[in-house]
Amino acid sequence: MRELGTVIKLMVTEKKNIFLAIVFGFLAAISSVGLMGTGGYLISQAALQPPLYTLTITIVSVRFFGLARAGARYVERYVSHKATFSILGKLRVYFYDKMEPLAPAIFMNYRSGDILSRVVADVESLQYFFLRVVYPPLVMLVVFLATGILLLTFSWQMAIALIGGLLIVGILLPALLTYATKNNGYQLRHKRSELSSQATEFFFGFVDLKMNRQLKHKQSELEHTSRELIKEQEKNSNITGVGESLALVGSFLTAWVVLIIGIVLVEAGHINGVFLAMLVLVALTVFEAATPVAALPSHLEESRIAASRLFNLTGQQPIQLEQQLIQDVDDKTPVPIAFQNVHFAYPNEERKALQGINYTLEPGKKVAIVGPSGSGKSSIVNLLLKYYESFEGSIRLGEIELANYTPEAARQFFGVVSQANHFFHASVRQNLLLAKPQATDEELAQVLAQVQLEHISLDDILSEKGASLSGGERQRLAIARMILKDAPMLLLDEPTTGLDSITEQEVLSVLWPQIAKKSVIYITHRLVGLEKMDEILVINKGQIIEQGSFAELMHNQGYFYQLKQLEAERIG
Repeated sequence: MRELGTVIKLMVTEKKNIFLAIVFGFLAAISSVGLMGTGGYLISQAALQPPLYTLTITIVSVRFFGLARAGARYVERYVSHKATFSILGKLRVYFYDKMEPLAPAIFMNYRSGDILSRVVADVESLQYFFLRVVYPPLVMLVVFLATGILLLTFSWQMAIALIGGLLIVGILLPALLTYATKNNGYQLRHKRSELSSQATEFFFGFVDLKMNRQLKHKQSELEHTSRELIKEQEKNSNITGVGESLALVGSFLTAWVVLIIGIVLVEAGHINGVFLAMLVLVALTVFEAATPVAALPSHLEESRIAASRLFNLTGQQPIQLEQQLIQDVDDKTPVPIAFQNVHFAYPNEERKALQGINYTLEPGKKVAIVGPSGSGKSSIVNLLLKYYESFEGSIRLGEIELANYTPEAARQFFGVVSQANHFFHASVRQNLLLAKPQATDEELAQVLAQVQLEHISLDDILSEKGASLSGGERQRLAIARMILKDAPMLLLDEPTTGLDSITEQEVLSVLWPQIAKKSVIYITHRLVGLEKMDEILVINKGQIIEQGSFAELMHNQGYFYQLKQLEAERIG
């Protein structure tokens, strides 16, 4: 149950509404008991045909309890759902704050559909933790206590019978159902997550599946998982239904026992017979507060599994307290970037992506980092942007350790154009404003002209991931965002990957004029335009094996020279 500890802490922040929900829930339940009890007493009294004025108080009591039940139930529903939605909002913010620093590392360990299922379905399951797990037993105990005291004033035997019914319906039955649903909650969540993952992959890979004639096969897998999920849902519903039915049986049996005890006591002259109907109806009605408890084990197991899956997701690495770190960067001028004996391996990987990196990029200098795929080039960018914070050695921005900045503060130094820039299904204007939210339409139009995208309107709606644009247009739009951010240092990670030679030259012709006064780290496996770089680092297997200007490396005829010759042969 440790997984639910944080959920309980967040729930306690709504203690006022929770307290009011319990109070008005008790008032609604006890009013229902009072309504049935006074109603039974009124019928019994009326059967004796007394003078009408003797029934006035009873009639008023029936009306009072009826109105009180409706009013208390309305207020209880209002404050309980207000608390629930507030808790849901805090849960979403809490888990987002925990997950955001883990991106993009988290995407290496989980499928996107699984992550979506956890952050949506699992969080929404936890919103009912108060309403379905915490609230019902508290109200049940208070209502049974009050009703038990009432019955005790008439007969201790009836009070014992009520307590016995409470033990069976409120404790023994939930315990048996908890055992019965022990593995069902996990299977239900697992199948739901699996279906979400498969559906996500089905839609993202639809074109490839269709082109390779595997669409029906993938569809059959999806349908099989769907049927398994339905079976688990049916099993869960059946267990819950059986529990609720047994709870009703327990309530009726308790009412029968109270009735039998009442008949015996009436015949013995210990109780006035006019109270018998009232006592039986009170004993029967009080179990309305116990029936929801029968479904508690299922909801508790579902909440526990959901919390466990979410904390497994967010527990990938420790997160530093941001109040101890630099929160903002006032000076936006280029600063030296110094790597000192940096070693780095991706989570759950034994092979090191970087080994003993030592290099200092002076302000305004432009360096290209080249090497074969998998050599560790992009790992340098990932560390600078604090996507991964666990590494050996030292990285400094100016005189300050990178570790002393929050991720948000560190990223203020950098403008980024990567090989896979994301564009949202929104207008061009909205996609550009991500880089500079306060920018005017005139600024946006000017920057589009700078990157030769004058033909695109700010009101044009982009399809998801910018699929409605060509590869070159997507990269130029990414450059436009970089220009708007106007960061002092630029990280260009394979900005021309996947482009043909002509489009590549068009993108580079747009890019070079924008980086003249910036510090630049240009990562590429294409050796085009490197003559413009102040220095070139050649990385292989995570190590810098060569370093120098384009002319120097070509003159040395080392590894870089071989890469250049190989590229020339392939182009030829």
